[in-house]
Amino acid sequence: MTGFSQYREKPVISFVSRGFDFGNIKEETGKVTHDFVFTNTGKAPLVIQQVTASCGCTTPSWTKQPIAPGAKGKITVTYSATGRPGTFTKTITVNNNSTESIVQLSIHGTVIAQPLSQAQAFPVSFGKLKLKSTIIPFGEVHKGEMKVVSIPVLNTSDSSLTLSIGNLPKHITALVQPKTLSPGQKGNIQFTCNTSLINDWGFRSDKAILIVNNDVSGSQRNNLNITGFISEDFSKLTPAQKATTPVATLQTKQVKLGKIKCGKTIKGKFDIRNTGKLPLIIRKIFSDCNCITAQLQPQGIAAGQTATINFSVRAGKSIGQKIENVNLMTNSPTTTDLQLPVSWETIR
Repeated sequence: MTGFSQYREKPVISFVSRGFDFGNIKEETGKVTHDFVFTNTGKAPLVIQQVTASCGCTTPSWTKQPIAPGAKGKITVTYSATGRPGTFTKTITVNNNSTESIVQLSIHGTVIAQPLSQAQAFPVSFGKLKLKSTIIPFGEVHKGEMKVVSIPVLNTSDSSLTLSIGNLPKHITALVQPKTLSPGQKGNIQFTCNTSLINDWGFRSDKAILIVNNDVSGSQRNNLNITGFISEDFSKLTPAQKATTPVATLQTKQVKLGKIKCGKTIKGKFDIRNTGKLPLIIRKIFSDCNCITAQLQPQGIAAGQTATINFSVRAGKSIGQKIENVNLMTNSPTTTDLQLPVSWETIR
């Protein structure tokens, strides 16, 4: 009975609402604030001991003095929308001496991104022609797939500019809309990648030139870099098909070539075994360092068979220990990408 009496004499924190929706907030608004109002409906003074937020973007403040029974207090929560476009949900934890010692509040909403300035939207300059980027990133593209990427352009000159794209590889096409931009007009260049027309796998980078007013020689520095990663689509394989695929297993875990004199070339090799049930095809062999040259296995590796891959390393001018990877892409869904470390010491 004594414990029950003490419980009834404790403060009780009662909020009008424990959640608040800011709705849509413009990013340029900066900080937005909401007051969570509460009443002490208990029989003893209420003390807010500490209030913490789940993110540094949310700042709480609160009534510091004790709140008498029947009196009101508030938790003020400020959210900074600057630099945070998109939806958000944040929690605020209130530690207090009431019958509910820990209370959680929440705020949520959507920050509408601030419109970009011209300099932000078009940071690249080819003379008076402004671009969003000189990199056209296709990302991962499955073999046989067609993918489209676009970049916006802006004419900031006092005269019209006619645009075209030169030096395109055969698997890339470009469409400029409109072909001629009036002063101050925005346009768009649409690039289409057709991987069926290219005999390559993995990461690929191609160059093109943005030609202004048909001046080919004067546009040679208007370089565009078209990038992509060409891979095989295994997503449509059935479980039965997956069970009969090839599997690539490196028999060698690392190749150590010892000491190599500057400018000299040394040969190395490693073995790869097909532990699957269908022929293993090595799509591509490459290294991030142009000092390593590998020879592609021309034919498939039958199930249960082992093949030897030969490569060469040419030591550069930098003295000391080196380690680079030989990378392989295969037709195996489980071992599509393999890496073999190759190490050596370059000496004088």
